[in-house]
This record gives sequence, C-alpha cells and structure tokens, in this order.
Amino acid sequence: MNTKSIFLIWIMAVLPFFLWSANPRETKSQTKPVVVSPKHKNSTAFAIITDRLTYENCKDAILQYRDATEYDGLSTYIVYSDWSNPMDVRQCIEHIYSGCPQLEGIVLVGDVPIAMIRGAQHMTTAFKMNEQKYGIRESSVPSDRFYDDLHLKFNFLKQDTDDKSLFYYQLAENCPQRLNPNFYSSRIRHTEGISGNKYQAISAFLEKAAKAKYTNMNNTLDQIVTYNGGSYNFDCLMVYMDEEKAYRENFPLAFRDGTSFKHWNFRMKRPMKYNIFNELERNDLDLFMFHEHGSETKQYVNEYRQGDSNESRISLLKSEIYSSIKRHVERDGNDEDSLIQSMQKKYHLTPEFFEDYNKHDYWEKDSIESEEINISTYDLKDRKTNATFVMFDACYNGSFNDSDYVAGHYIFNSGSTLICQGNTRNVLQDRWTVEMIGLLSHGLRVGQYNRQIATLEGHLIGDPTVHFTPIEKNSLACDEVLRSNDVAFWKQQLLSPYADIQCLALRKLTDIDSLRLNSAFLIDKYKESLWGTVRMECIKLLSRYADANFTEAVRLGLHDPYERIARSCATYAGFIGDPKLIADVVDVMQNDEERIRCQYALNNSIYLFEEDAIIDAMEKYFNTANRVDIEDEKKVSLKAVRDQFEQKRKREQLIFDKTAKEEDRMLSIRLLRNYPRSCGTDKYLSFISDEDNNVRLRVAMAEALGWFSYSYQRKNILFGCRKLLLNENLPDVLRVELVKSINRLF
Repeated sequence: MNTKSIFLIWIMAVLPFFLWSANPRETKSQTKPVVVSPKHKNSTAFAIITDRLTYENCKDAILQYRDATEYDGLSTYIVYSDWSNPMDVRQCIEHIYSGCPQLEGIVLVGDVPIAMIRGAQHMTTAFKMNEQKYGIRESSVPSDRFYDDLHLKFNFLKQDTDDKSLFYYQLAENCPQRLNPNFYSSRIRHTEGISGNKYQAISAFLEKAAKAKYTNMNNTLDQIVTYNGGSYNFDCLMVYMDEEKAYRENFPLAFRDGTSFKHWNFRMKRPMKYNIFNELERNDLDLFMFHEHGSETKQYVNEYRQGDSNESRISLLKSEIYSSIKRHVERDGNDEDSLIQSMQKKYHLTPEFFEDYNKHDYWEKDSIESEEINISTYDLKDRKTNATFVMFDACYNGSFNDSDYVAGHYIFNSGSTLICQGNTRNVLQDRWTVEMIGLLSHGLRVGQYNRQIATLEGHLIGDPTVHFTPIEKNSLACDEVLRSNDVAFWKQQLLSPYADIQCLALRKLTDIDSLRLNSAFLIDKYKESLWGTVRMECIKLLSRYADANFTEAVRLGLHDPYERIARSCATYAGFIGDPKLIADVVDVMQNDEERIRCQYALNNSIYLFEEDAIIDAMEKYFNTANRVDIEDEKKVSLKAVRDQFEQKRKREQLIFDKTAKEEDRMLSIRLLRNYPRSCGTDKYLSFISDEDNNVRLRVAMAEALGWFSYSYQRKNILFGCRKLLLNENLPDVLRVELVKSINRLF
C-alpha cells in the first residue's frame, strides 16, 4: 500500500470527528423513554419527568405522588429514561403535549439534564453579562423555559466539560423572541450541598407532597408573612407602604385580624433572622414572601451596619481596613507589615488603630456580626420550615444548577414547605414581584400563577400543583387551561369583584388579541379601575402594543397613587422616548421626591430624551413653580442635568469614534440595551450599515436595537433593519442578529 493510499484511509477515518467538531451534535439516548399513562382521566393533565436511577430508587414515592395528584384532579403521566441531553427530554414532552393539549404542567424530578441558554438575555429581567468576555458557564442562563415554552427554538452548542448535567444552547433567531410557556414547570433537584442521601430526600419530599394533597384540601390562603430586606429598593418607605395596597387586593382573607398578615421590614430588629425562623416554623403559615437581595447560598436579611455614631464609624472603618489587608495577604501573598504601614500613611492612622488586627476575639466577633445579618444554607441545615409556599424575590436563591442553593434547603427538610419560587440568575429589583399572586386566593395552582409571570431565570422548586381552597367555589383552575381562548368567558370575568381574576381576564383577552388591535380597551380599563393591581396589569399589557395608547397610559401612570405604577412608568417613559412625555417626567421628578425608587428611574430616563427638550421643560417648570429659593434650586438642578448629559454624550461619542479602543466602543453599544435612546436610532442604523466598523461591533449594535421594543421609533427601527437585510453582502452573523431583533420588535 503506497503512502497516498494510507493518507486517504486516514482522512476517511478521522473526517467524521472533524465534521462533528465543526458542527456539534447532541448524543442521542440509547434507551427509549418509558411513558406510564395516567390511571384516571381528568379534565387537565400533568407529567412527572425523571431519570431512570431516580425512578428506580424513588419508585414508591413517585407512585404515591402520582396517585395523590390524580386524586387532586390531574391525570398524571410518569416519564423516565437514561436521558442523554435536554433535547431528548423536550422531544418526549412535546410528544405527550401533542396528544394531550390539556397538559397544564410538568415537574422535573432528580437528575434531569439542565439547559444553559445563551443569546436570550432580553428574556431576563436583569442579567446582561457579556457572553464573549466571560466564561460560558457564568454567562449562560440555566432555564427550564427550554422545556415548558415549546414555541422557542434552540441550537445546540456543547455539553459542559466539568458538570455533565449542563448543556449549552443558543436561542435561534427564527422563533418568537418573547416567552409564552405552553404549560408550567418545576424542579425537584437535590444537590450535594444539601445533606442526606439524595434519593431518600427526594422520596421524603414526594411523600409529604402526596400526603398534603389529602390533608390540606380545605386550607385557604389566610396566613401570610412578607419581609423586605435591607438595601432592597433603596429602602424606600413609599415602596414598603404601598405594597400593602396590593396585598389587600391579592389576599382578601388575610386581613381579618391583626396577625394573619405580617408585613415585616429589616428596620424592625437587628438581627431579624431568628424572628424569621420562628415564623417559618409556624404550622399554620401558608405563604412567606422574601423581598431582598441574595446569592446562591445566602439571603441578605438585614442591612450592613450604619455609621450613625463616632464609635460605629470607627468600628466600620476598622472592619473594612482590616478585611482589606487580610484579603491582600491571603489572596495575593502581600507582606502584612508593609500593607499596615501603607494604610497608616494613606489614612493618617496611628499604630494603636491596628492593635486588634491579630486578636482572635476581634475576628470572631466581626465574623459573627456579619453572619447575623444573613440567612445562609448553613443556617438552614436540619432546620424545619413549614410555610407551604416560599417566594425568594432575590438573585440566585433558586440556582438548582449549582452544588448548593437556598431554595433546595426549604423543600428538603422535615417541615411542610412544598413549593418555592426563586431565580437562577440575578433579578431586577423593580420587577413587579406580586403580579397575579392573588390568583392563589382563588384556587389556581402555584404553577398556573407562575406561568403568567415567566422570565428566563425565574423557576419553581418543589411541587407546582400546590393550591389553596378558593375564597368562593369556582372552576377557574380548569378554565385557565380549557377555556384559554374563550373571549366571552373572559369578558364575563372582568365583572369579578376580585382584582386578580380581572387581571387574569385582561391577560387572556390580550393573548387572544394576537393582531394587537384592541389597546383602546386596555387604556379605558386603566382609567376606570379603582384597583391598583388591575391598573398596573393594564399598563404592562399595553406595553405589548407599544402604541399611542401605551404612551398615554404611561403619562397618566407617572402620577398614579400606587407607587408600583408610578415607578414602572418612570422607566417606561424613557424607554418610549416620546417628547410628549417630557413635561410630565419633569413635573413628577420635581414634585414627587418622596418616592425614592421612582426618582432613581426618572433620573435615568431623562437622558433618553433630547437634552434641549429636557432643559426647556425644566426651565418652564421652575418659571411657574411656587418653591422657596427657586432661582438657586433652578441653577443647581439645571447644572446637574447638563453635567450628566455631557457625561452621557461623551460615552455615546465613543460608539462612533473609529480611533477609540474597540472594547470601549463595545461597552458603549452594550449600554444601549439598558438605556435605549430613541432620539439616536438613525445614527445607530447607519452604524450597522457602515462596513468600516468591525463586524463584531455591528452585530452588537444590531442586538442593542432589539431592546427598543417600547420606543416610539420602533416602526422606523423595524423598517431600517429590514432594509439592511436587503444587502446581499451582509455577513451571516450580522444577518442572524438583525433577524432576531426584528422578531423582538415586531
């Protein structure tokens, strides 16, 4: 055999491997999924999805849970296999759904593969990490929208090299760019950070979930605790006070005495964690809502110590400087004595200031004080929690993809907690956290409620079929699934005396209005409703239309008596960018200073308008305002605004400066995603068409334009993007991003 023949044989042998590397493919499961059909036929259905090992080790508990769920009114499938990847799981779910469109939800039990989503940050509330700059694991979003939103399409990228349960997918451009789950989903995943044998823990949870379906049949939602943590929403008391307006609409049964609804705040005590633990152990507690900051393994309950006296200021300074020295010594190997001398010189400190640095008692006390203000997964080990449903409105508390996560500890203990709501990534503080939660007062399952507020990072942990006895007997849980497209039925529900049922009806009617022809109906409802939550739902639904009625509703909403509405409209106003809103934006910014979070949003929004128009509106305001020291206030305010505009202008000029560093230009483009400046859209479209700009930057700009979905220039942007697609020489990567943005804006 000659050398040429040997070479050809070698090429034929290795070619498949080269082709696979260039076009990665998912490995198919070697075993066919086992589908166990329901024992009983009910109006709606549910599916338990698990892996083979979990099924074999937890079979009795899974069957108990299946039987109890069917007793509770849901025909229940059981599906298990040796899953090779998430797509195998999804295809099986799609097959079940195609034959059972009344499937209302699924639960993923055990080691079901995890999809890590990329190119879909517009579906998150806050996560905006640069996917090119940071590692693939940390810059992807763990999300079960891969399983429950079958409208979405994904391109497989690869399996994680370290954690084989993680699989990376890119959201395809040729599919909807908004979330619209077909059904709800939840996870029951035991990780190594949670003590005990995972199969025993999963079995114990399923057994208590099954038992609860028989014992909690007459439990109404009337015992609630809500907690606002330190530094959340700027600690604005107007936010805290106005939340109760919504709670009274959401939970009519919970305000019949002085203790059935507890509206707590971090200011009440330091530390609050032990009071929280006491409440969580109450046998009668239905719902505990945490509004706070967090991480994978911590809930940030209290604020950090404040320097409100000389003694406390010295203590804080000492703690900060000592910790800084310790970090540099332990992490970087710097010399301790040199660092101390440097700190002495920098901050003019005496040697006596550092006399506690090497004392064990000092560090022990400092550590204890830091731990007291947080709830960690260490605190939760072997601790019983009894609240049926626990909400974590915090970053990362629901990170079932990690080795340890807060929400897991709440379901895997000997208490009665059955379901948690948490996030796998960071989450926006200004999200409407209690949207439609009042549906739980009317018998809807937690999963049904959660499906209405879907985000890419938001998940349920535990049994999603949990529900409470409705205030008045109804069939709403079934109607939500079976009569989803019944216009007459949902119009009838608008007459309901309960705010959240009206909200659900408005949502269903808007979903049915797929051609977006009926925004006038929503603004009329906004103007007439006395319910704050109904008005807020109208504004959120009007944002889908992004038309003149939405703009008018936002203008009115800036002055709304419900802080939640005013805050949302303060943000929406800048995103819309219509000059018609400027006078009202300036008026509220000057007259409504008590709403701190609204002020924060407005101060971001004004820079999304033209500078001259904002300055002109401010001068008109001050010329007619009845204020003390009006001229001095006017001078200071105008200077501050002009200075800020100048900073923003310098940042934006970097985009078009071809002599600037590429990374600086990229950062400025990416900032447009959070600050979509409608008055600059013509320049942004020209930037994309300019072939002298790096393709990477043009792609980033094309993506940024997809965030202008509320802009009054939205139609012009759509026209411009479509026109750009006519260029036959357009790079494929840019063409894909333009298609994705068009689908987001359309």
